[in-house]
Amino acid sequence: MSAFWTVLGKELRLEWRTRESVAVMVIFSLAVILLFAFAFNAGSTSIKLFAPGLLWMTYFFSAVLGLLRSFGREREMDAYDLLISSPVDRGDIFLGKALAFALLLALTQVVSLPLFSLFLDFPLATASPMIIPIFLLADVAIAAVGTVVAGIGLRSPHGDTLLPVLLFPLLTPMLIATTRSTSAALADRPASEYDVWLMLLLTYSVVFLLLGTFIFDYISEQ
Repeated sequence: MSAFWTVLGKELRLEWRTRESVAVMVIFSLAVILLFAFAFNAGSTSIKLFAPGLLWMTYFFSAVLGLLRSFGREREMDAYDLLISSPVDRGDIFLGKALAFALLLALTQVVSLPLFSLFLDFPLATASPMIIPIFLLADVAIAAVGTVVAGIGLRSPHGDTLLPVLLFPLLTPMLIATTRSTSAALADRPASEYDVWLMLLLTYSVVFLLLGTFIFDYISEQ
């Protein structure tokens, strides 16, 4: 597991120096929030019903931009070939990159969620404590699936196009579960009322983490 910590530290240090991926994700999220704030009446019932879906679609596209920037940077510097040629378990490489991106996505949410709550009357302060594990599981799922798909795209000349095309259908069940769970948690409903969505979200995260760990060796050679 030492390779996992090495890759994780490398990803976070590189992002700290450049701040490229986080900057792209935060700026996009803030731009969408402001667009929604000026386009809709924040006090209306309809926007409150659609707010969880708008929120997670915003973070989905933010994640796509962040993944494109993160993996594109490695392609430009030919760093990816050097990374996978190192004598370490490629499953550790996958886990390190996926967890690092999940942390960057969580940082983006920490910055943008207060503004989402302010401009769109998002009842974050009165939400159930379950909102925290919902966000964490969703971030892990997005990062795991995104890292697998981005790793496949690095070996294709059309990788930048393949990422959103493949990522959206793969993440659609997770986005539905996350939106429904977020909506219920914001209404402070008991977890027993949406435990099916929570289990789907947990299963999605675990399955794709394990799948990525086992197949990253194969897809990195393609």
